[in-house]
Amino acid sequence: MSTDSNEPPTSAQWRVWLAGMLIGDVVVFLLYLAGTLLLNYTNTIGMLGAPSFLLVPSLGGLVASYVWRGLKPTIGATCLNAIYMTVFALLGAALLFHEGVICLIIVSPLFFVSLLTGALLGRVLFKTYPTRLHLGLLPLLTLGVLVEPLTRRESSGVSTDEILIHAPPTKVWQELTSFPEITSPPRFWLFRLGLPYPTATRSEGNFVNASRECVFSKGALFKERVIEFAPPERLTFDIIESPKDPELVGHLTPQRGQFRLRANDDGTTTLFGSTWYSLHVRPLWYFDFWTHHVFRSVHLRVMEHIQLRAESSVVIP
Repeated sequence: MSTDSNEPPTSAQWRVWLAGMLIGDVVVFLLYLAGTLLLNYTNTIGMLGAPSFLLVPSLGGLVASYVWRGLKPTIGATCLNAIYMTVFALLGAALLFHEGVICLIIVSPLFFVSLLTGALLGRVLFKTYPTRLHLGLLPLLTLGVLVEPLTRRESSGVSTDEILIHAPPTKVWQELTSFPEITSPPRFWLFRLGLPYPTATRSEGNFVNASRECVFSKGALFKERVIEFAPPERLTFDIIESPKDPELVGHLTPQRGQFRLRANDDGTTTLFGSTWYSLHVRPLWYFDFWTHHVFRSVHLRVMEHIQLRAESSVVIP
């Protein structure tokens, strides 16, 4: 925690360092708390109630730099303090907001970069510009953070993946409606760290409006209802209830799933798996990247299991 003077920090300077980290993280906490209360008590759409993970940490870093302005910190000290603030903030999110470990892993790089950007910007501004600007800048940016969610529009997307199966569509279709437990260990690194992954599918029957259940690890259960049943080409279902998992609640809402089969001239089948969803966290570009990455791993785990069962049932002449 060195300063531009390159002298060891005194006990008073240490207190200023710690105060800056604490106050910056408290500002972040209060803004996210306001978003959580808005979600819980006003029935506001999630995307409007959750502040941006890009803007809020930046404001926290800016506030911290304002507290540190008299110390004239070096760039290295500012970076180190941003690491400490990120660790403290994520630990606080786990304890106070009950955020899942996987969510914290995903958000940590963005949180750190955003916080560091605000801290470095503050390091320049509060060392160069007059005090009057200091007093007006932070409230103005705070207002911008609070107003930003109101400018958003509903955001929905679809993630689609495909796999080639050496079996005709009729064989593949038999494995779509339901299948026994997937016993193979998960390969995706987030699954290994604790993110729930698909293990089995159960179905009430082969007809429209039939109830389905997609079973995930840790007892997570997605309840579904068939809305399109067109063998051997297409199976579509709405996701009517998602598990109350901390990795999902308030962040992501899966809405619909679909399997689509395409018969190929060589007797093989191309299987497409799709999931429609809505995201409630920002910035959209960052979390949409992770959402596609996770859904792809879910799709492939299920489709590779279907592939294995369909191909094993094919009699080779």
